[in-house]
Amino acid sequence: MRTWRPHRLVRWFHTALGVCGLVAGAALVALAATTDEGAGQLYGMAGVVIACSAYLLLLAFNRRVSLTDSEVVVRNLATDRHIPLAEVASAAPGHGAVEIRRTDGSRTRVMAVGTYHWLAPGLSRADEVSAAVSTAAGQMRERGAPAR
Repeated sequence: MRTWRPHRLVRWFHTALGVCGLVAGAALVALAATTDEGAGQLYGMAGVVIACSAYLLLLAFNRRVSLTDSEVVVRNLATDRHIPLAEVASAAPGHGAVEIRRTDGSRTRVMAVGTYHWLAPGLSRADEVSAAVSTAAGQMRERGAPAR
């Protein structure tokens, strides 16, 4: 089994922003608790900052794609999608993510290895993942394995 996650620098960046956001949210809550005027707005701002920070932490730690002998497992934030290799028609880097097209016409986006060449060339492994998935799916079809 082979697993790809976002690049380490991307995960560190999201983690740093998420932690800073949590600290800022806690500071806003403390400020709201000590003031009488505008406390509701401060609590609202704290809620938004904390929610955005939690999202950044999810981006940092909860995205991956795994390739096994029989399937591709895509983890995008909160859900796992198990795609049998026999059902994979193609995999190619798309706008912001690798896109896996299935034989029934549906598509699945792989957010773990997004295409951000413009930001930091060399950090994206989208080409590597799409080639590995396409090759494994082609080998599965050649063996004539039935789809689940």
